[in-house]
Amino acid sequence: MKVIGIIPARLKSSRLPNKALIDIDGLPMVVHVLKRSKFSKVLDDVLVATDSKQIYEVVEENGGKAVMTSELHKTGTDRIAEVAKNISADIVVNIQGDEPLLEPSHIDKVVEPLLKEKEVKVAMLVTPYTEKNNPSDIKAVLDLENNIMYSSRSDLPSNARGQVSSMWKICHIVPFRKDFLLQFSSWEQTPLEKIEFQEYLRILEHGVKIRAVPVKYAHISVDVEDDLVRVREIMKTDILRKKYS
Repeated sequence: MKVIGIIPARLKSSRLPNKALIDIDGLPMVVHVLKRSKFSKVLDDVLVATDSKQIYEVVEENGGKAVMTSELHKTGTDRIAEVAKNISADIVVNIQGDEPLLEPSHIDKVVEPLLKEKEVKVAMLVTPYTEKNNPSDIKAVLDLENNIMYSSRSDLPSNARGQVSSMWKICHIVPFRKDFLLQFSSWEQTPLEKIEFQEYLRILEHGVKIRAVPVKYAHISVDVEDDLVRVREIMKTDILRKKYS
């Protein structure tokens, strides 16, 4: 099977403007994601999908491949679907461009169910999470077969009647079978998707299962200035960073 990673990236960000190009230890954030993704063992290629000529040029200058897309997309998934239509691939992996401390082995792990189980159309990483009342992070609850039942920016499950010591947080490395990705992107936005402001609920609202793949630890994404400060500090001693410096 041919597996292609696509990193959706845009300059417009309400909480952290131009964050795709913010410098972290000498490289723009999206370039960190690109270079780290290339260490994955399952990816045959990695592309950046963007509506920004500036991002396109930065990626190309740093030895990566970029594809220009429409400015009209409402979600990153819609952006990668536009690119996926025109490439040869069996599995397309959506790799968020705001996770500069990405662990390549996590890509390999989350793609595995699609390589081994024909019925799995889409999968998603989840990691244990204890922080409370943080709407920047999306939490999920799983069924007994490790499929996602629901996800929310609110804490799940509720601790209204008992203490919840740990939750599952979604990490945005999401592999799709290409044909399902194109089908999914053609659907209209759904009611819960609009309420929670996350497109993957569109899948659940259509009755399609999302396989959850747990990992013990995943680094933070960069959503606000505090995240950026933490990531810059961690990057100073990051082992993988030394391999692409």
